[in-house]
Amino acid sequence: LGDELPSVSTEIHRAVESERNLCRLRHPNIVRFLHIAQPEPDTVVVFMELLDGRSLERLIDNKPLDELTIRDFSEQICRALLYLHSRQPPVIHRDINCSNIIVRADNTRIKLIDFGLSIKLEQSVSHISASTQSPKGTLNFMAPELLGAGESDSVQYSRESDIWAFGCSVFQMASGARSFANVRSMLRMAQLIDRSGAPALPDGRSAKLQDFYSRCTAKDRRKRNSAQELLQHEFLASLT
Repeated sequence: LGDELPSVSTEIHRAVESERNLCRLRHPNIVRFLHIAQPEPDTVVVFMELLDGRSLERLIDNKPLDELTIRDFSEQICRALLYLHSRQPPVIHRDINCSNIIVRADNTRIKLIDFGLSIKLEQSVSHISASTQSPKGTLNFMAPELLGAGESDSVQYSRESDIWAFGCSVFQMASGARSFANVRSMLRMAQLIDRSGAPALPDGRSAKLQDFYSRCTAKDRRKRNSAQELLQHEFLASLT
């Protein structure tokens, strides 16, 4: 980066410092962050709790989950999101997807992992080095406002974009596949969502689950339910 190195290093350091609050998070459904270090200007090291288990994506393995399991996992994810989004300032995950949800060895408990720290660092570098700032993360789980964000100066991750990504995780649990699994282009993804919205759940899923999913994936982010509202939805309220 030549002459830009000092300003980029400063920006990365500022981003790392702002993310140290991850080490203060204490929730049964969130991985423990133990320490975040920056031993060199271009190196960031994150120490996290060691977890036994496998990713939700591997558990699904292209086969849909039964509705009771979807309900149980969704409730745990929503509780984690409520905890994150209620903090001051709110903690935004930025990269919720089924690869970043660990199902513990007992196959009943889940934990969110891999918060989008790398996304924030990339944004910091892009901002200073005048690189093209496009949204980072997992394409199939990106909210429509992020896909269209190339027109603005900054990509705005938010509580609502986390909720959309959670909705895409519900889709994968219910269908066995990622939404828009064959789409590789950000522009194509934006066009599909703009034309027809989030993909419909497979036939045979309950009306409660379909309504729950629709409240996560409203195109207008202002119409999406919050984590608190989702926890009160009848799909989760019917947990026994």
